[in-house]
Amino acid sequence: MATQTAIALTEINGPLTKIEIPIPEPKENELLIKLTATAIAPFDQKLRDLGLFGIGSRLPAVLSFDLAGIVEKHSPDLPASLAKKFPLGTHVTAQANISSPLGGGLQQYTTIDAQFTSRVPSTISDLTAALYPINGITSFAALFSTEGGPEHTNRGLGIPFTGTEGSSTFDYKNTQLAILGGGTRCGKLAIQFAKMVGIGTIITTASPSSFSELKQLGATHVVDRHSPNLVEEVRKVTGDELLYVYDTMSAGDLSLPASLLSNSKKGKLSHLLHGKASPQVLEAKKEGLESWQMYGASVAHPQVSKVFWDGVAGWIEKGLVGGGYKVIEGGLEDVKAINSALDGFRDGGFERWHVKISE
Repeated sequence: MATQTAIALTEINGPLTKIEIPIPEPKENELLIKLTATAIAPFDQKLRDLGLFGIGSRLPAVLSFDLAGIVEKHSPDLPASLAKKFPLGTHVTAQANISSPLGGGLQQYTTIDAQFTSRVPSTISDLTAALYPINGITSFAALFSTEGGPEHTNRGLGIPFTGTEGSSTFDYKNTQLAILGGGTRCGKLAIQFAKMVGIGTIITTASPSSFSELKQLGATHVVDRHSPNLVEEVRKVTGDELLYVYDTMSAGDLSLPASLLSNSKKGKLSHLLHGKASPQVLEAKKEGLESWQMYGASVAHPQVSKVFWDGVAGWIEKGLVGGGYKVIEGGLEDVKAINSALDGFRDGGFERWHVKISE
């Protein structure tokens, strides 16, 4: 069996190391791609150092789940429609399957699910395309999904996306949405998705240095995230009518996002990080509130994911912005730089690094 170079996690809380592993064969609905680029994210650091999701029982593991590459091979039973959509030689971007320990991007080849794949628009590079898979589907599902696993425990706010069930009667113009953490990559994408469907009031929080950019992306109101009167400032805009909040930042204590929601009507909160609101805040919600931690895996939101992956290339061509990044030019040979990028997240940094794997 042919082998390839990979940068893998071989022990929890240890550095990634270079190993040789087999080149996989594509199975049902899969494409084999030659990787050109991948992105290193905070989630990768938590997998490396903390062993989240029980990854320590599945070592070695290849991390980095935002992928870009070139289609090398189709699975034998790939539907004709997908084979036509992604012919050999097509540059594509996709989200790796976290349940596959060897499915990440820090290797020369991997397999991806063709159903959750997009072509790379001609207007951007493969390195830039790696901005969109995880952050894109996470924020898209956070706003529009009613799925989120068998028990729907990781669903989104359930706002219908344009052209989907319920959209013809949904009052987008008079809908209010608050996005906490508008300056994050997930926040910026969420603002753009909300503008895309025509939500009338898009309130976000950020540092003052980001106000102008976020208004250009589509926010109608921006509030200083450090303001001691943040709740009051948001409620000056919404009154007691806010029913939708997407929180990209709060961890542990979700009292702030919950406080923004209506006290007289049942609101919905989708949040990225684990936490809960205080009993005092919840007690004020006379009709209660619904709260879900978003799990941004395409497979958990199949209906919404199809809309996202079918549309994202066109949205990028029309100006969808994913954020900035720096490049590790040495690719898989520069293991030190890859570990250093992960160390940066461990030490509280926010710099995003993309790894150039091949041309």
